[in-house]
Amino acid sequence: MVPAGLTNAVAVAAGFWHSLALRADGTVVAWGSNNAGQTNVPPGLSNVVAIASGAVFSLALKADGTVALWGRYSSHPATNLPPGLTNVVAIAAGPVGNHSLALKADGTVIAWGEDDQFGELDVPSGRSNVVAVAAGGVHNLALNGDASVIAW
Repeated sequence: MVPAGLTNAVAVAAGFWHSLALRADGTVVAWGSNNAGQTNVPPGLSNVVAIASGAVFSLALKADGTVALWGRYSSHPATNLPPGLTNVVAIAAGPVGNHSLALKADGTVIAWGEDDQFGELDVPSGRSNVVAVAAGGVHNLALNGDASVIAW
């Protein structure tokens, strides 16, 4: 059920048992199951421009190109972002798996998380012209600037 009084939403994201809404003022509203802290929006989180929901974790992309992460991967808190994760322009979260993607302004892709059972974290080398990313349960997609698609 959507929280009463939720207005001015500009984007939504759905996790396994939780949901997120991004408001026009750059704040995030989260609701649903909170068994892993996935709806505990970090205090003071603002200037958010994009959101993504994993199974039981949540991501927010801030206007300054940094990323906030909260909740859990399957066996530990999902709080460890890759070192130097800046200049991010898009994010994606595995809806079943325990991994995340960030697209940087230079067209490179960063993958991180707990689950690499099927190579979810193994971004193919030589990727520098990516314009969009998507995270699946156990796979990922990248749209290249030449309109080609790669999967891993």
